[in-house]
Amino acid sequence: MKKIISIIICLISVVALQAQTTECMRIYTDKDNYLAGEDLWIKVCVTDSAFGESLTSKVAYVEISDMRQMYVQGKIALQNGVGWGHVRFPQTMHSGTYQLTAYTRYMRNQSADSFPKKYIAVLNTNQAMEEDNVEVLTDSAALISDNMITSPLRLSTDKSVYGNRNRVILKLPQLSPNMKELSLSVVRKDCVMPAFPTSGYLLKSDNDPDNHLIAECEGHIVVGRLIGASADSVDARLSCVGKDIRIFDGQSQPDGTYAFYTSGITDMQDIVLSALPGSGRQARLEIASPFAGILPAKLPKLRIAYNEEVLVERSIGAQLHHILPVDSTHNKSILEQLHDFYPSISYNLDEYVRFNTVREAFIEFVMGIRVSKSEGKTIIRLLQEDMKRFSSLKALVLIDGVPIENHETVLDYNARLLHFIHQYSGRYTFGGKLYDGIVSLITHKGSLPGLRLDENSQLFAYEFPQNRPAFVTPVYALEEQIKSRIPDFRHTLYWNPEITPATDAVSFYTSDMKGRYVVTLQGITATGEAVRTQCEFVVQ
Repeated sequence: MKKIISIIICLISVVALQAQTTECMRIYTDKDNYLAGEDLWIKVCVTDSAFGESLTSKVAYVEISDMRQMYVQGKIALQNGVGWGHVRFPQTMHSGTYQLTAYTRYMRNQSADSFPKKYIAVLNTNQAMEEDNVEVLTDSAALISDNMITSPLRLSTDKSVYGNRNRVILKLPQLSPNMKELSLSVVRKDCVMPAFPTSGYLLKSDNDPDNHLIAECEGHIVVGRLIGASADSVDARLSCVGKDIRIFDGQSQPDGTYAFYTSGITDMQDIVLSALPGSGRQARLEIASPFAGILPAKLPKLRIAYNEEVLVERSIGAQLHHILPVDSTHNKSILEQLHDFYPSISYNLDEYVRFNTVREAFIEFVMGIRVSKSEGKTIIRLLQEDMKRFSSLKALVLIDGVPIENHETVLDYNARLLHFIHQYSGRYTFGGKLYDGIVSLITHKGSLPGLRLDENSQLFAYEFPQNRPAFVTPVYALEEQIKSRIPDFRHTLYWNPEITPATDAVSFYTSDMKGRYVVTLQGITATGEAVRTQCEFVVQ
C-alpha cells in the first residue's frame, strides 16, 4: 500500500515539475577511438536550464550507431543528475565513424536534434568489411602530431618515464570550487585523428511527438506489450528473483501497454514477467524497448593515422579481455533490504528436521498457516493475530520473491531447497487484488531452483540501469604481483568520473604496453564553460 501511495505522489509531483523543467545533458568518454571488442566508459551529466543538477530523471540512455543500424545500447542510473557506466563494442562492428547519443526519457518529449551527440572512431583489427569507411593517413607529420590541448591548468606526474607495472602519481592543478562534472582518463596514444566535423542531422528515431512521456523520477520504467488478451482483463506483474521482495504492478496505459514503475533496481537482474488473465485464458507480456533508436543521416569518413604494430598489440589485449577472469563490474547486482519491511515470523529451515515438501513443513512446525479449499482451489491463509482467527482472504505466497498464484504448486515444492520461510502480517494489494499477509519462501540459491512457471509467466535476465560501476585495475605493490604471469594489456590505464576540485592527486599503475600515454582532465564551470587540460608520460 505504501508503494502505491508513493507512486501516486510521485506522478502528481512529476506532472507539476515537468511543466516548468527543461533537461540538458553532457557526455564524457574515456577516449575518442576504440577497437571492436573494447569497453567504452561514459559519464553523463543532466542539468536544468540554469546548469544546476537535474533532480527529475533517474535514468539516462546511451546509443551507438552508424547510418544503418544500432550496435550498442545501455542504461545508466542517475543520482542528482550524474551517473556513469560502460558498454562493450561487439566484435562485428566495421571500421569507421559512429555516433554516440544520450538522453533521458523526459528529454524524448523534445526534438531528438537537441540530444547530446559525439562522434567516435572504431577500428576492427580482426577483419575487413564492405562497410569500412576509413582513410589511413600516412603522412609522417600526421603520425607524430600530438594535438595536445593547451590550458593554463597544469597536470604533472612524479616522473616523465616509467617502466611496465610501475606506480604513477598524478598531481592535479588547483581547481576553482565552481568546477564540476570533472572526469579524468589516462589512455595510450597509438592513433591520431583530425578533429571531427559538427554532428549531422538525425535520420530516424522512435520519438513520437504525440506521445508524452513522463520522467523516470523514481527509477527505470519498464513497459510491456500484452499479447493474447485484452488489456482490461489482465493483472500484470514484474517480480525480481532473489531473497528480498521486489514486486511491481503493471499500470495500464491508453495505448494498451503496461508500465512498471520500478524503484531501487539496478544492473542485471533475473525477473519474472506475469500476465494473469481470467480463468482458462492465456496471455503474456513482451518488453518494449525503452530506447529512441536514433540513426544519423550521415557520418564523416574516419581519417586516422596509427602504428600498425602497436595496434596489433592493443587488439590482442581486447581479445584477452574476454578470456581472463571477469572483474566485479560485470557481476549481478545484489538488491538491498527494503526499509521498514521485515517479517513478523521467520523460520530457518536449517534448524529443523528436513521434510520432502512444503506441505509437510507447514503441518509439522510452521505456525499460523492453514491450507483449505475455496471454490475448488487450494489456498493458503494466515492467522490474524489481533482477531485470533484465520483470515477469509488468501495470503500472497512467494518463492524467491516471485508470486505463485497456484498454491498447490507451492505445497508440492521441494522443501529441501528452502532456507527460510518468512511471514508478513497486514493487508497488501497487488494488481488490484487484496491479500491478507505474505508467505515468502526463500531458497538457498535464491534463483527459483526446481520451479516451473505457468504459461502466463516468463523468466529472463533484464538489464536495469548501471549503478556507478567501479573501474577496476590491477595493483602491483608486491613483488609477486609484479612478476605475475597474467598479461596486462590495458589501453585505458585509469578512468575516474568522481574527480572534485578538492582532489589534489591520484595514483595508478602502468600496464605491460609501452608507449606514450595521455592524461585528460575535463569538466565545466558553474556557467557551463568547458574545461579541458592534458599532459603526457612515457612507458618503456
